[in-house]
Amino acid sequence: MASVAEMVAQELRAAEVDRAFGLPGGEVLVLLDALRRAGIAFTLCRHEAVAGTAAAVYGKLRRTAGVAVATLGPGAANLMLPLANAWLDREPLLAITADLPATWPLTHTHQRLPLHDVYRPIVKYGAAVTPLDPHRPVRQALQACTSEPHGPAYLTLSAEDAGQPARLVTREEPANRELRPDDDARAAARELAERLATAERPLVLVGLGVRPERAPLLRRWLQAWRLPVAVTPKAKGLVDEQDEATDFVGVVGGMAIDDLMVEALRRADLLVGFGFDPVEVDKTWHAQLPIVWVLESAQAAGVLPRRDVLLADHGALLAALDELAPPRRWERPFGEFQAERAAIAAGRSRAPAEGLAPVRIVEALARVLPAETIVTTDVGSHKYLFGQFWPSRQPETFWMSNGLSGMGYGLAAAIGAKLARPEAPVLAALGDGGFSMVCQELETARRVGAPIIVLVIADRSYSLIRIGQENRGLPRYGVDFEPIDSVLVAQACGCAGTVARTAEELAAAAEQALAATRSGLPFVIEVPLDPEAYRPIV
Repeated sequence: MASVAEMVAQELRAAEVDRAFGLPGGEVLVLLDALRRAGIAFTLCRHEAVAGTAAAVYGKLRRTAGVAVATLGPGAANLMLPLANAWLDREPLLAITADLPATWPLTHTHQRLPLHDVYRPIVKYGAAVTPLDPHRPVRQALQACTSEPHGPAYLTLSAEDAGQPARLVTREEPANRELRPDDDARAAARELAERLATAERPLVLVGLGVRPERAPLLRRWLQAWRLPVAVTPKAKGLVDEQDEATDFVGVVGGMAIDDLMVEALRRADLLVGFGFDPVEVDKTWHAQLPIVWVLESAQAAGVLPRRDVLLADHGALLAALDELAPPRRWERPFGEFQAERAAIAAGRSRAPAEGLAPVRIVEALARVLPAETIVTTDVGSHKYLFGQFWPSRQPETFWMSNGLSGMGYGLAAAIGAKLARPEAPVLAALGDGGFSMVCQELETARRVGAPIIVLVIADRSYSLIRIGQENRGLPRYGVDFEPIDSVLVAQACGCAGTVARTAEELAAAAEQALAATRSGLPFVIEVPLDPEAYRPIV
């Protein structure tokens, strides 16, 4: 008879989980061995938060749950960041940690934490795996992670129970996903067309609630009807931002030049929130402007708008829209905003008086890196920069922590993405503050065969906080630090790197980095930047 740990591993493998991330502990060794024997690789990271983030991105790209494994006590506590990020950013993360055996007395308080009480508010499902029907909570957790909206689940398994024989009482099969009737989609399509027919300046807002596989149908509809479209950062790539057949307005949700984007939103007389989720928005315009919410599930944290909601399977809805003629024509009603955005992206407007302009960093890298490059960002001024100006052209090629906005995400996400899509170049765009939090994971990237390019924009400051501090008239305090030599850090971790001070040097460094990663070596590019250079755009 299979042990509990073996049954957990079997259920994960049946769900096409082929890799887990984490840190070992004595209490999870039996589970790790069961994963190994089931053909599930274990990727050793140097911090549980990194493991959880990498797992979530890996799982989403592989169309299954990402799995993070940690021990009890501090190991489990360190998973708060990735679980919270997965909860708000709708990423499929299954965290499995050890816990104290249920047979131990409550007086044994060493490493005793109320883990389920702590994580229950931020997970879609949580349970303890026990010898009685251990397959049931695993299946339910996997179902919770991968049903819309995607999100986290949390399981505990004590070392005592892991080695016990499984005792099966029932053999539940995973629940079948409920499909919406095509009639609902056709009705939603007709209603949406009627609303658009009366709009002079409509703007479609594409959000992270749109599945990547819907991108071809979505692009076809937007282009056939010539609808102006904007995206949120985590939906970048669902539309081709450089395709002239697409009336692309920009990126909304608190990125660079957000004042311009919010003004465009206010100029619209109808916003169509196609999979749009306000979890990515740091302002309240979504509660004040007229939005038709086109959703196929609840939004992050189970929220559903109270009015103007069209609930329909997006695939069936887009197919139904394809059968309809455009209700009217729109001739680039946001042209002035698009022209200003293009001028800023080219460095002709809102550029610093001297020194390297941040937009030139994006332009130099985009000129060298292929369109299929996956870009991950950390949190800070550079996130605003890349979120607005990186020209995403393909689905699932742009990743950031936006619902939670947690620092340390960029490098971990890049490792997960590279392991999931080894054929694609992967660029992690970081600030030197975020880099210093997780830079030891460069050794992880090299060891596990994840040759990524790491851009470190070195402004020796938490520049976004510094700008906000100064905008409030406060003295600069607690936001600056001494330089960190990113290239030396890279070399200490067995990787390579260089410094680029101009856009031309950066383009050359990107070529060098591509060659290094193709040979299997992670490569760090440090770009020194005056933090004041961000001020005109953030």
